[in-house]
Amino acid sequence: MPIKALVFDFDGIITDTEPVHMDAWQGVLEPAGVIVGEDEFRRDYVGLNDRDFLDAVSRAHGHHFDDHEKADMIEQKTVATIGMLSEEIPLLPGVADFIQAVRKSYPMAICSGANRSEIEFILKQLKWNGYFDPIVASDSVTHGKPDPEGYIRAYEGLVEISDGPLLAAEALAIEDSPKGIAAAKAAGLMCVAVRNSFDDDVLKDADTVVDSLSEVDLGSL
Repeated sequence: MPIKALVFDFDGIITDTEPVHMDAWQGVLEPAGVIVGEDEFRRDYVGLNDRDFLDAVSRAHGHHFDDHEKADMIEQKTVATIGMLSEEIPLLPGVADFIQAVRKSYPMAICSGANRSEIEFILKQLKWNGYFDPIVASDSVTHGKPDPEGYIRAYEGLVEISDGPLLAAEALAIEDSPKGIAAAKAAGLMCVAVRNSFDDDVLKDADTVVDSLSEVDLGSL
């Protein structure tokens, strides 16, 4: 079944922003007495949106954050993240060439646990405004990955703008985390995983695993 549309995760697929998010969160959490190390962050929290991240940290560290604290902390983290990204946008290898090669042939969407303000800031900096429609960010869904809600919304948005019929299996998700793969597959999409954040043993549920987007051959999927 030929691929007719693409849905990209953002952090860890288009940009190497997971270290940026980690640094931002560490700066926000430490004054609250919560220390999250790099190993813990990469093992337990990559692929989670900000709300689910704070809930997971609360459970792991036995530290309750009320809704007001969560909103304030997410705002602090967003400001810190955008401040760091103002200095440099860390694109991953092969991304720019791949995007330019496919953008006129395939409708493209984003399904990400990142904040919309962060995504839109990066796309503006890259001059990629209008490349992706829809953009399903953390504020677009009630349940983050591995729940399929985000990918279902992205697929439905692509159906609305498609020139013809578009089956879920004709849309390809591009992911880097097991939570993202689970969400995409539960929504009925094909999935390519890129070894940017995890090894093959935890990416095994993807249809294909590659080292970079430069290896993705859409005609062979």
